[in-house]
Amino acid sequence: TMLTNDVLGNKDMKIEEVEERLNYDNDIFFKFALGTEDEDAAFIRNTIIERVTGIHPKESTVLNPNLDPVILKKKKMVLDIRVKDSEGREYGIEMQTTYSKKSELKRFELYGARMLSNQLDNGEKYYELLPVYQIIFLDSYAEHTRKLIDAYQMRNEEGEVESKRSLMRRIYIYLPEINAIVKRKGFEKLNDFEQLCYLFKNNDEDGILKTEERLVKKVMEKYRKFHDAEDLWSIAMATQIQEQREKNAILDSFEDGVEEGIKQGLEQGIKQGVEQGIKQGIEQGIKQGVEQGIKQGIEQGQKEGERLLLNRLMESKYHEDCSIWLCSLTMEQLDLVSSLLFTCDTLQELKNQLAVNK
Repeated sequence: TMLTNDVLGNKDMKIEEVEERLNYDNDIFFKFALGTEDEDAAFIRNTIIERVTGIHPKESTVLNPNLDPVILKKKKMVLDIRVKDSEGREYGIEMQTTYSKKSELKRFELYGARMLSNQLDNGEKYYELLPVYQIIFLDSYAEHTRKLIDAYQMRNEEGEVESKRSLMRRIYIYLPEINAIVKRKGFEKLNDFEQLCYLFKNNDEDGILKTEERLVKKVMEKYRKFHDAEDLWSIAMATQIQEQREKNAILDSFEDGVEEGIKQGLEQGIKQGVEQGIKQGIEQGIKQGVEQGIKQGIEQGQKEGERLLLNRLMESKYHEDCSIWLCSLTMEQLDLVSSLLFTCDTLQELKNQLAVNK
């Protein structure tokens, strides 16, 4: 059985426990495939930009090409690819497989604003600003849509665009939708970008191995080269296993929380129902109590699941277990913590900001 190096502090982690091979949507591989300065990476990122935005970059330069194994071993970071084309337009491209809607949506907005503000040095004019495009691959659906590609920009309540020359455009690619597309029209009718999404979602299975699309072939070639980069491959594999374990732990905790909440809710609900039933009728009282208990139980389980997820994010960034502290906060304070998490560099700074906003 193959074992990973202890790069994330977990000794003897068996790859077979979670996945026998690295997924194509692994963010470290994604950075390797698009974010290096070789000809293949340039073709891959330029083609993705064209398929998603309609813009055909003649050339593109990666602004953050560093993919240092030493840094990756020390901490988990957002591995986005920041790109500038020959016209000066900037693009932020990233793959997100561990997606927390509330926290990540706020981070996406923050990153877009930073990309825009970083264009101006002291004394430069606002009219010199050029649009920034965020291209975000997600391994989940949005709550309101079932599209593969969904683009956003500022609009008013009537749906009118704030500006035809909007400076911030955010585009999501919802990978789960590709399987629905395949069911509707078949794999053989997918275009090159749809095939790439299929590869990210399902790995190199079935018809993808026979593809003639250059985009997909180049990504698969980069995957083989990534396999030969042993340090990066080992870190990526260990990260994938750790992320899968955290997902499983969160799901288990959520299910346990729901079950325990329902159990306690039923007990409390039946008790309340019996007392009320003495006055209004035992049968009607128990029915109402059970319904209220189930509702309270589910809500309690959901709250516990949110606290656990937020603690794991804080533990990853600040290297401290914050579970006891989080239990002392209200749901309103927890929402504020999820926002402060991406702007505060230390746990103490976050706590100070939370105290100020009480």
